[in-house]
Amino acid sequence: MAALGSLVRLFQMKQATFPVCVQQRTLGILSRSLGITETHSSSWSAGSGILSRALPSNWSLLPVRTKKRGMEYQPKFLKRKRTHGWLKRISTRGGIEVILRRMLKGRKSLTV
Repeated sequence: MAALGSLVRLFQMKQATFPVCVQQRTLGILSRSLGITETHSSSWSAGSGILSRALPSNWSLLPVRTKKRGMEYQPKFLKRKRTHGWLKRISTRGGIEVILRRMLKGRKSLTV
């Protein structure tokens, strides 16, 4: 019963006590835990969150920060041999299967 009294006092507090975002979050958590479905104010409604707001009309015109593409492959001979070479292939079961598949297909070079 004491918890219910403290919740009533929380609902009766002034809106200026907490920022709006904290107030909405707190009331949403409390109402979900107590099973309260009706709200006391239109500003506390569930549809007033950040995610439910519509995107701005010029959303497609905003700059997009992406990394420039086209410089990924910087060849290094030793790394290529260590990754795709004979010793690497022969050391694992999957690598042996790769060599056997290439042999069955008739490839001239089985590894790098």
